[in-house]
Amino acid sequence: MATSPSTSSRQLLGWFLVSIQALLFLGIGFWPAAWSTSFAPMLWPALTLVAIGSAGVVASAFHLGKALTPLPEPNGAGMSARGVYRWARHPMYTSLVVICAGVAIGRGVWVTAGLVAALAVFFDIKARFEERYLLNTYAGYAEYRATTGKFIPTVVRARK
Repeated sequence: MATSPSTSSRQLLGWFLVSIQALLFLGIGFWPAAWSTSFAPMLWPALTLVAIGSAGVVASAFHLGKALTPLPEPNGAGMSARGVYRWARHPMYTSLVVICAGVAIGRGVWVTAGLVAALAVFFDIKARFEERYLLNTYAGYAEYRATTGKFIPTVVRARK
């Protein structure tokens, strides 16, 4: 079965977004400290954030189950509104930003901290694409979106 141009374009956009995400992760983890000013790294706060974020990633992946995909377009395995998804629509993104913030605090490199901020903005943009697809794919998503926070429970509401 041939893929329609619109499906092909959406998949290309999805993989482009995944590529940007990967580059941001690499920058956060491996930006040379010599290329930036630094601050005093803090080991225990860093490890705490990495541990909390890691627990969030595991919980998010568990509650998504077969619906887990790196692409913004749903894979057709269903919508999850259980577990951590009861409180936030994108807890995986929140958890990944928390992990990366821990890495930045542990590395003590200002550029890395800036890349974490860029990652947070990037996830907001990626979530907007994802939510368009989810609204078109799942009948109950609009109601879920209206009652569930985007990244943090009940703090960020969907625009109508």
